[in-house]
Amino acid sequence: MAAPSLLPLLPLLLLLLSLVPPALSQNTPRALHMVRSVAVGGDDTIRLMGKDLDGDALTYTVLSLPATGKLYQLSAVYSSHGYEPKAGVQITAGGTDVTDPLGRVVYVRPSVDRELEGEWGRFTYQAKSSSATDAALSAPAGAASPTAAVGMDAVGTVVLTGPSMTITSSHFSAGADDWLIAGNRQPAASSPASHEASSRGALSHYVYATDDTLNLEGGRDKDLWMFQAPQKFLGWQGGWYGSKLEFTLSSFAGDFSAANSNAGADNTHEDLRLVELHCSSCALNTGITIAYPLSASSFSGATKTFSLELKETAGWLQDPENTLTGWEAPSKCSMIEVLSGLTSVKILGDFTSWYESVSLDDVKVVKGKAKSDIPMCAYQFGLADCEAAC
Repeated sequence: MAAPSLLPLLPLLLLLLSLVPPALSQNTPRALHMVRSVAVGGDDTIRLMGKDLDGDALTYTVLSLPATGKLYQLSAVYSSHGYEPKAGVQITAGGTDVTDPLGRVVYVRPSVDRELEGEWGRFTYQAKSSSATDAALSAPAGAASPTAAVGMDAVGTVVLTGPSMTITSSHFSAGADDWLIAGNRQPAASSPASHEASSRGALSHYVYATDDTLNLEGGRDKDLWMFQAPQKFLGWQGGWYGSKLEFTLSSFAGDFSAANSNAGADNTHEDLRLVELHCSSCALNTGITIAYPLSASSFSGATKTFSLELKETAGWLQDPENTLTGWEAPSKCSMIEVLSGLTSVKILGDFTSWYESVSLDDVKVVKGKAKSDIPMCAYQFGLADCEAAC
């Protein structure tokens, strides 16, 4: 008996294949992510960079523009001879090819200027290879902002900060800045944080919350509430890698003695995480949670400023998603992957097993260097290749 023919199914197969976007290959050039500090009222010449395993010559296309300041092509005289003026034609739209042979552009701040609470802005760009095969596999000119620093991404992001090198911040000077309280036994999953528009000790305009109810088991409160960061702290934040997450906590009510701590006298409560970073799309959409344990620090209720380095070697632990396995330090690639797809950022507020009020102020992510990039080893085809290279 003759085997059944697949010819009747061929049109359907071709249709399904047409719906699958072309994957980026090992040879697809990667545009590198950068963080750059620019003076108030100043300018900076930024050289866009790409990585191509074939060693092909690369060109660059600006895909999106920064929220503040202006982006320019290099002038012909500066591009060729290094003479002023630097700025040439202004780049006014995404999809603009960079004319300088070295891939340089100029970012210019307004003449009347002041530093913002966070970054000046950011722009995205694409590296394109001279190879026809690589070009066909590169991301389209209208591609969105990057989804991950690790793996198959041809789009790079340049984050522009002021002299303080603050990338993201909430100072609560005008309100709660969309911060929420999660896990406080509310009818909803979260509720708005309360805002105080006055000063108390070292705090000046801050957010706070108080235990609504207690859910005690074994002398400890099982429902630990946390301050939950707003959208501006989420999404692609790969530029945070190697930065410091800084914030101030204080309490104006509560018993913070060791006997009343949710961590217990030995500070080993498995759920007591001072800071929690979660990426739901990481690890092939299975999710990764990385946390900074309270056991690596302390909080007595007195006003305290924390400064946590966002690196895998700084005391962070990764949830193994297995109750039989303990939390361990994340790999460099896992740390970068989580920062490149943040779904939530939370800071602990519920330290005691009884009622307490805890306030939060001056949350910010500060870069340690004026020019800082994600490590080159992270620009691999996939997480496994990244782990091997890093």
